[in-house]
Amino acid sequence: MSVSLEKLEGVRAAKVSLNQGRATIELQPGNKVSLADIRERVRRNGFTPQGATVTVRARVLVDGDRLRLEVPETKETFEVATTPHAEKLAQLKKHVGQVVTVKGLIAAPKDKAAAVIQITDVTAEGAKP
Repeated sequence: MSVSLEKLEGVRAAKVSLNQGRATIELQPGNKVSLADIRERVRRNGFTPQGATVTVRARVLVDGDRLRLEVPETKETFEVATTPHAEKLAQLKKHVGQVVTVKGLIAAPKDKAAAVIQITDVTAEGAKP
């Protein structure tokens, strides 16, 4: 499984634990690998993709009253979930139109529903973490 993931262009390294049902994937800066690409590779290897913990650079967008994140390299978008970390949502709102680095949780995919990210941390570009 790790060899298959490492063959995706832009993947620097992949470590898979079948016992834990977990993969840790390190991507190269500027990569064009989407979460959908990774999940498809997991499916092709006979496994069911689950939730993901991610750190990603993304542009903060507003869609009506909803916040969204768009990954500049892949154009992949994620709806921002209402979260117990309300201060993180307030931080995101300050950076609409800007690129930030976010850490968050993305639930396992459900049919064709949009991917939703629950934000746990936000760092503005150029800011020290």
